[in-house]
Amino acid sequence: MHLDDYVVQVHDQLTAAAALGDERTQQIAHTVAAAATSAVRLAIMSALAAAADEITAALLDSPGAPSVAVRLDGDAVRVDVVSGDPQPAAARVDEGDASARISLRLPESLKADVEAAAGHDGVSVNTWLMRAAGAALSPGRSGPGWGDSASRRGRGAHHITGWING
Repeated sequence: MHLDDYVVQVHDQLTAAAALGDERTQQIAHTVAAAATSAVRLAIMSALAAAADEITAALLDSPGAPSVAVRLDGDAVRVDVVSGDPQPAAARVDEGDASARISLRLPESLKADVEAAAGHDGVSVNTWLMRAAGAALSPGRSGPGWGDSASRRGRGAHHITGWING
């Protein structure tokens, strides 16, 4: 996506507003509009990066969801959609040797969420918790849980790299 059309729109609006003034005002407005080109490009890029972060955050609830990133490529903005890691197969847990016991205290809201997830998967809460623990501890996982938003979004929210030539 080329930003030139959007930058020209801002330039034209400034020029049109300055047309109400005298010749000196029009010259100043033209100079300011030309000088603001880089700032306008950066503002557009920042808005696109924020939108990409919001889209990625909205998609994080879906297993294997893609992430969206915005980058500069010369004078153009490129929107990259990167496929998410597919949901790993649940680790196989030997349920035949389930003799170890653990007491787990959960807040009521989390307990309700666990029960709902187990019901959605058609398994008992115990089986769901065993699978969740097995998947969280399986090789290739960086930590507990699924969908680490920091790893999907890259280095952080609203991260912009590149150089704007104006």
